[in-house]
Amino acid sequence: MENKNFIIAIDGPVGSGKGTLAVALAKKLNALYVYTGGMYRALALKCLRANINLENEEAVLQILNNTKIELGPTEYTTKVILDEEDVSSEIFSPKVGKVVPIVAAHKKVRKEMVQRQKKLINQGNIVIEGRDISTDVSPEADIKIYLTADLETRAKRRQAQYKKRGIDMSLGEIINEVEERDSKDMERTASPLTVTEDALVIDTTNDTIEQTVNKVMEKLREKGI
Repeated sequence: MENKNFIIAIDGPVGSGKGTLAVALAKKLNALYVYTGGMYRALALKCLRANINLENEEAVLQILNNTKIELGPTEYTTKVILDEEDVSSEIFSPKVGKVVPIVAAHKKVRKEMVQRQKKLINQGNIVIEGRDISTDVSPEADIKIYLTADLETRAKRRQAQYKKRGIDMSLGEIINEVEERDSKDMERTASPLTVTEDALVIDTTNDTIEQTVNKVMEKLREKGI
């Protein structure tokens, strides 16, 4: 696609490998990686700090309307800046992870977040990942990818991520956490996690990241990207 910016949209449940794939593709294609989940996590963190009722949509929306969330590229991931503070590590604490689905389920909150994310993807070549990218944020994406993997594999990946951040949780605890998050993501009324008809579905259970990247690159070549 000469002289045309591209958008690669990646959706999928927790632990499916969205972030790993997105970072790898962004580096390979010299594109900007946009981590939408970091925006919701940053908002959840601020709501926790403000000690508001997370079930109160208007209260959460008010916090969002008075919040500046920026995403900055680093070599391997995206830095998340909340009101000029780097919260890239803190947003991955279990307490934040537990309440993110509550904050992210509010329709008005998602509407505002989607508008902010739509502005981000007008900045050139983009690899953007989340749970409503293909359906709401960028339904016009040049390629839509839906990643999945079996529950235990996804839980083990999340456990490894936690260990890197110094968080010790048993596999059983994380399996319960992942199951709960899946349920909330797929059953919420506002922008539920779904597979679009035109998505390239990849099961990463037994894939290395290189194998997944190769599958996507083959599809991109077919589309001339």
